[in-house]
Amino acid sequence: MKKLFTTTILALSGLMFSCNDSVKPQNTANEVLDLFVSSVNDKNLEPLNAVFSPKAKIYEQGSVDDSWEHYRDGHLGKEIEEMANMTFDIEIAESLVNKEMALLRGNYLIKGEMQGQQINSAGLVTLSMQVEGDMWKIVHLQFSRGCKKVATDHAAHGAVNDDKPKPKSPKTAAMGNAGNTHIHIDYSSPSVRGRTIWGGLVEYDKVWATGAHRATAINFSEDVEINSTKVPAGKYGFFTIPGEKEWTLIINKNWDQHMSDDYDPSLDVVRIKVNPEKLSENQEALTYAVNETGNSTAEVTIVWEKLKVSFEVKSL
Repeated sequence: MKKLFTTTILALSGLMFSCNDSVKPQNTANEVLDLFVSSVNDKNLEPLNAVFSPKAKIYEQGSVDDSWEHYRDGHLGKEIEEMANMTFDIEIAESLVNKEMALLRGNYLIKGEMQGQQINSAGLVTLSMQVEGDMWKIVHLQFSRGCKKVATDHAAHGAVNDDKPKPKSPKTAAMGNAGNTHIHIDYSSPSVRGRTIWGGLVEYDKVWATGAHRATAINFSEDVEINSTKVPAGKYGFFTIPGEKEWTLIINKNWDQHMSDDYDPSLDVVRIKVNPEKLSENQEALTYAVNETGNSTAEVTIVWEKLKVSFEVKSL
């Protein structure tokens, strides 16, 4: 079922953008929306191929699950055939469109019936689109599901609200482009909640996963240069060593680990020394961002509490 939810959002989300006039791709936001709705209602996903990049990947709760083709030809196709009376909507929370990249974050809701059971599924979606050739193409999706099946008949009678409490460090993502390179960051975002962060919750001079739970992961779609070092395309762990006056930022080969439990400095690809920037206003939740700074460069920033650190990525 989660496969259906994921790809439903994937196509629906791309739809809400208005395109930059300087790009003028052949498809428009409304056309993508109409294409998606008609494809799902007709239970025919083939037309959706037009708005998916050949490299399109679906991310579920921080992990790359598989490609659009897998969803279309596998679980998704079967689930659309089995699901009846499906309706869906998405509430746009945040969006960004520039010349060649579109980023959208929003909340989705899907309702329907599958194998005799009512489905009510909701979650957060972060979608990235790029102009490929002369069309907007969906290239990456971060899907954080919060799905639940709604109880029916006797089970629903007198039921207590079973909504789970929201996580204190929710999984989320940041993404953007450096030239032709797509940068995707998966992380868990803790909040200050009145605590002492620097030198307290986050100890000085110790390796930190720069997030909560799993290690923060950063993915480069093409080869890049960071601090004069070539970093091949792929997925890496991102760690830091915070100091009172200086931080060390680390790109490491091992992205799949709990926090920094298995951190191995011999697997470091890049180490960067930076000075943290003090901010006047508090940033409650740890937040990453990827902002284009030139034709082939982008700045990755990390902001939390009243500190900000950043580094530059250059597309090769």
